[in-house]
Order: sequence, then structure tokens, then C-alpha cells
Amino acid sequence: MKAAAILMPALIMMPQALAQSDAASTQHRAAHKLGLPADAVNVTPARWNGRPFVFADYLTGKPGQEERQLVMLDARMEQPPVSVTVGEQEGGAPRILAIGFANADRDHARELIAIMAWDIRHYDVSGTMYDIRILDDWKPGQHALSPMPSAERLFDQFGCDCGRRDGDDSTADIKTIAAVKQRLKRAGY
Repeated sequence: MKAAAILMPALIMMPQALAQSDAASTQHRAAHKLGLPADAVNVTPARWNGRPFVFADYLTGKPGQEERQLVMLDARMEQPPVSVTVGEQEGGAPRILAIGFANADRDHARELIAIMAWDIRHYDVSGTMYDIRILDDWKPGQHALSPMPSAERLFDQFGCDCGRRDGDDSTADIKTIAAVKQRLKRAGY
């Protein structure tokens, strides 16, 4: 009885350890494919329109001028990376806050949603600034995803959860995938 009690916690923890091992392996394989150190790459595995992909983001550029690159890799990492978007410098490089999918053009395929967040600290304003990027579904042979300006117009250029030294504070309306989907649905997508 004691032996079973001792083994039970180990058996319960094994799936979690396997998931962490898979995540680390995916990160290492993506970094190798991109020619970067593993700790320089963040990965998000996802199924998009029935296909498994790995979204990888990393910084490029000189210190103080870095931009965030977001690319898409096939799950086996056999094909060249597909450029998704670039998070420009806005007083700092952004983070990829969320990746999701929703229909944004009334076809059968879902489009990619990327939410970027910048931590800003200036004399007169500080907080977190958000940007919503919506990209058309990927088609085999494409080297870069195309932005969807018609869908992106539904969102402010930048929303901000910001405190201002002189003036009113602001709160971003849209900063989650669920909120993006709601706005798209209200617009008829």
C-alpha cells in the first residue's frame, strides 16, 4: 500500500513533465531553425485552419533599437520560416501578448490575430500600450502573411492602459483574443 502511495504522485506528475519537455524541445528546434540561442526565442504551438504550426518570436536589431520578429514555422520545422509581423520600436520592443484565430473576411478560413504590448515609461505617461494585428490566412508557398487593413480598422491604432502626468488616465478597450473576437463578431465576421 505504501509503495502505491509513493508511486501515485510520480505518475500524476509525469504528463506535466512530458508537456514541459515537449515545450523545451519545440523551443530548441525553433531556435536551431532560426539560427538563434534557445533562450532568445519564445514559441507558441497552435493548430491553425487544421494545420499544426509553431509561432516563434525573437528580438533583432542593435541594443536600444530592437524590434520583435514574429514568424511561423511548420510543426516539423522542415520549411523556411514565414514572416508574420514585426513589432516596431515604440520606446522599447513589444512582447507578443497573445496569438489567436478568428474569421475576419467572411471566407471559410480563420485569420491570425496577434496582440502586441509595449511597456512604456516616459516623463509624462507610463503604462502598457497594445496593438492588434490581423493577418490573412496562410496559403502554401507564401513567405509572409498579409495584413488585413479592413479588419484592423475595427481597432484603435494603439490602445493604452496608461497613467498621464497631466491629463486623464486611459484604459485600452481591446487587449485579449476574446475581446478581438467579440468586436469582429459585432462587425459581422
